Amino acid sequence: MTKNSKVEFIVALDIGTTKVLCLVADYDEDGNLRIVGVGQEACRGLNKGVISEIDATVSSIRKAKDQARAMTNCKFTSVTTGIAGNHIQSYNGNASITILNDEVTEEDKENVITSASDISIPADQEILHRIPQYYTIDGQMGIKEPLGMAGKRLEANVHIITCSTTAKKNLNKCIENSFLDVDEFVLQPVASSYSVLTPEEKSLGVCLVDIGGGTTDIAIFTDGDIKHTAVIPVAGQNVTNDIRIGLCTSLEASEEIKEKYGSLVPELNADEVIIPVPSVSDKPDTEVKKSVLTHIIKCRIDEIFKDIQNEISSSGYTSKIRAGIVFTGGGSKIEGLDTYAEEIFSMSARIGSPKPIPGITNFNGQTRFSTAVGLLLYREEQLKDMPHRQNSENALITNFSKIWNKFSKYFQKEL
Repeated sequence: MTKNSKVEFIVALDIGTTKVLCLVADYDEDGNLRIVGVGQEACRGLNKGVISEIDATVSSIRKAKDQARAMTNCKFTSVTTGIAGNHIQSYNGNASITILNDEVTEEDKENVITSASDISIPADQEILHRIPQYYTIDGQMGIKEPLGMAGKRLEANVHIITCSTTAKKNLNKCIENSFLDVDEFVLQPVASSYSVLTPEEKSLGVCLVDIGGGTTDIAIFTDGDIKHTAVIPVAGQNVTNDIRIGLCTSLEASEEIKEKYGSLVPELNADEVIIPVPSVSDKPDTEVKKSVLTHIIKCRIDEIFKDIQNEISSSGYTSKIRAGIVFTGGGSKIEGLDTYAEEIFSMSARIGSPKPIPGITNFNGQTRFSTAVGLLLYREEQLKDMPHRQNSENALITNFSKIWNKFSKYFQKEL
């Protein structure tokens, strides 16, 4: 790729309760996505995934953005960002329309999806995603792509995800105050699914559980499509806070203890393993048995698992989750979480890491990057579905450049 060639960047901004991640990707000579910039900064401006302090959030976004920019030397101005929080709600809608010219067109698809999304939602909510499940043409069900098919009547079943208008506006304000625009808001578990799930898992039926800092996001997939979404306002930060209170230490020390010693694996000699606990005052540091730490963690994980189980049961898809549960997010890095989940849920479980993308860093095993990587992959797929727009834009820019160069050369000669 030459210096003068037009470089297209995709930028992902993951604004979480505990951290802000900014990933920048471009395309190599073969057209493959690669990561060229990474920025990460601690964040204290969110509570349960929702903005609670604008200035603190803006500061974290700017720092993460500047770090990523310094690596790429690219002055990007727009991002694809995730959104979460217990304000997220989901619905299922359906509608049918008459096919105008006996053959389904893009306009027919848009009309039926819009009609299926015309449901009653709370006044303080707005639609975030309209995700088609399947189509029906003249009674023939289970159609994934109706475009070009003949028929008289087109019906669509759509999964509708809504969010708080206020929460979205505050998030957008923080991003705009960081001198960035938003290409699209994406529900975080939807983004994470692009990063950690396989097509086979989505087809068989899988429950994705993204344990972040402030929220635990759930998405259930069957037959290749998302069927149910939910957000639980209990997550990794609650585990850390329990350790802080139980061991009477600082939040920073609690996080370090959780990462280094946290485990759900039963150990015969757990009482013999002694963990140092930093003091919060001028008093001497203390110690605690590992079995005590495990008990503290297990109590909170049991609560999270119970909420997950309730969501799975209420969704009506329990029997269709044949591929089990996939955990991701920073809160899933507790040793033995997957094995413990298999005992509790009586189904297979694994820890999902972001799909490998070439570039300046390796995200293998780094589950806290799952949403950010997923945002890149989500945006890439969106752009692939709009080749006409990209081509027309590139052609316009190219032609304008040629004309401008001719004028420049002409005036240089005349002068």
